[in-house]
Amino acid sequence: FVMASRSSQYNRTSSRMGPQVGLLLLAIQVLAITGLEDVKFADLDPKAKNQVVLIYKNGEGASDSALAAMTSAISKLKESGATGFDQLQFKKSDAADANNANEMLKKGIATYPMLFVAVAGQGLDRYMRELTTEKIVEYIGGKLEPSTDEDVFPFNRELITKDYPTLVLFTEPWCTRCKTFRHSFQRVATKTVGSVMCMEVECSATKDSKKFCNEHKIDGFPTVMLTGGELKKPVEFHKDRSIPALFEFLKETVPDVMLTLEEEVVS
Repeated sequence: FVMASRSSQYNRTSSRMGPQVGLLLLAIQVLAITGLEDVKFADLDPKAKNQVVLIYKNGEGASDSALAAMTSAISKLKESGATGFDQLQFKKSDAADANNANEMLKKGIATYPMLFVAVAGQGLDRYMRELTTEKIVEYIGGKLEPSTDEDVFPFNRELITKDYPTLVLFTEPWCTRCKTFRHSFQRVATKTVGSVMCMEVECSATKDSKKFCNEHKIDGFPTVMLTGGELKKPVEFHKDRSIPALFEFLKETVPDVMLTLEEEVVS
């Protein structure tokens, strides 16, 4: 009913003001309803600091479901009052448009839907989880939460003991992905204080740190491993670089330790 009334209003407006102005007004009305700006793929800026971009193909089941989930997620994030939400720009680009599809192919994008998220200081990440409202809200909400490095210890072999499992982030100064991932790592460190030790190792910083990285056969960055505690050997993290994925990894690898955390930490 709302859409029908808005459509009638658009028809009256376009007849008075011309088709171009009418289409612009309709686009604004749709943006107000969905929270998603429809953009040409060629106009997207991958360096923009605060944007969430849905690449989809209108009329395809998975894409239509993703669009509905994204629209719902925007509403829930807005209702939550998440700090920084008002700085985000939510965009969608439709591969059903031939020009968009051609531009996407130039960038190697041929499957849909895809979601990309950039929050200031964290770089542009491809969202790799299930495209549901709950998962999207959890992912973006985590990125919007402030982080601190106070709960991440600098490299020190002596921190790795049988008392606590130690989550180790291996990095290098030149590694852009390390910088974008650091926020998620810091958030997990803060939420697991007292249960899991979190440490960052810059492999090239010292002879000892380089030796430590060689011992663990680190050949790519960022790399995350869980060691110490009751683990017999280090376990490497292979999930997507997100806060939920890190918690899943910890719950799977050291479930007894994670049970000591409050329910709100692991939810």
